[in-house]
Amino acid sequence: MKIGYFIRNYVLKDRDGKSAISGGVKVVSQHVKLLNEMGYETLLMTRNMQINLNLTELNLYEKPTLVKSDDDIPDCDIYVGTFFNDVKRLFRRGKGKIIHLCQGYEPIDYTSRIKGEVIKERYLRKGIFSIFLKYADILKFKKRIKEIESIYALPTVKAAVSKHLAELIQKRYRQKCFLIQNGIDPNIFYPDERRIRGESGRIRILSVGPINVGFKGITDTLQSIKILKDKGIKLEFIRVSPHPPSEREEVGKVVDQYYINLKEKEMAELYRNSDIFISSSLEGEGFGLPAMEALASGVPSILTEISSYKNFDAQRDFAYFVPTHRPDRIAEGVLALKEDRGMRERFRDRGISVAKGFTLERTKQDLSNFIKELSQIGLQVN
Repeated sequence: MKIGYFIRNYVLKDRDGKSAISGGVKVVSQHVKLLNEMGYETLLMTRNMQINLNLTELNLYEKPTLVKSDDDIPDCDIYVGTFFNDVKRLFRRGKGKIIHLCQGYEPIDYTSRIKGEVIKERYLRKGIFSIFLKYADILKFKKRIKEIESIYALPTVKAAVSKHLAELIQKRYRQKCFLIQNGIDPNIFYPDERRIRGESGRIRILSVGPINVGFKGITDTLQSIKILKDKGIKLEFIRVSPHPPSEREEVGKVVDQYYINLKEKEMAELYRNSDIFISSSLEGEGFGLPAMEALASGVPSILTEISSYKNFDAQRDFAYFVPTHRPDRIAEGVLALKEDRGMRERFRDRGISVAKGFTLERTKQDLSNFIKELSQIGLQVN
């Protein structure tokens, strides 16, 4: 049996010439590496990627197959697509069995845009025609939602990276959706047992993710830091993103340090040297790998009350939870963690415990179970 994962963009360059890597790419790379380790011939196919790149150094799958057109796609028994347009492309070819791997249910994000909860910078309409432009955007988003829903409704095999996504797809489309849970490498993301957090006098606060991805809610975190700094709280705010800083993130304003596309080991070291991790993601967040990496690294975390984070553990006592779009509550959480050592230690210990259930070994086991299940629903697996 031959398996082919298709992802349109693997690793590209940002405007400064650095490699831009998304969480979705990271997950696909992990799957391909794990399946090959298990003895299944598995390809990673892409139409666009940066050349002359040390993928091993980035801890990514090292041998992607470049395909410039659909005719270049190698014959496989199973094809896996994760972005809806990739799934549509694979299905239209009419070859092999198609797996739709959901890493985030896209209509949630577009619905948030329609409601005005999330507005990307390029959709900030101003001037005399702004009302008409906003209306045109809404029509465009509604059309996109219908297109995406039609792709989910196709007779493909469904899989998802988190429990709430699997449940959502099964309920909405009345199709079984397999869980292939995201995992992290505990040999990279682990706590520093010697470090006492929050007692250096200057709190190091970490935020990870691109500001231009609306459901990451980065602007809420920025606003919470501004609230704290305006109150005279001594802190050092660190941002990490796949992209260069926006105007709001320029160092010297709210942000004190800004890093672009750190390697996994560099990222792990930064977690271990941070006092508090903040993720103000919105409901469109499919999993939230940085949050899990922070928990595994023993960083007391402030997380939003969204399905992906609440499903990390039923107890929900592993982080300081706040509602979405509430920078004031995030600021309160920072102050609470700053003042209460017992709270910091509880969240640290519980976070480490929760993260033990989200390792790459668990992902590997889910992939193995998935392959076995495929054989039971009519796919030949050798």
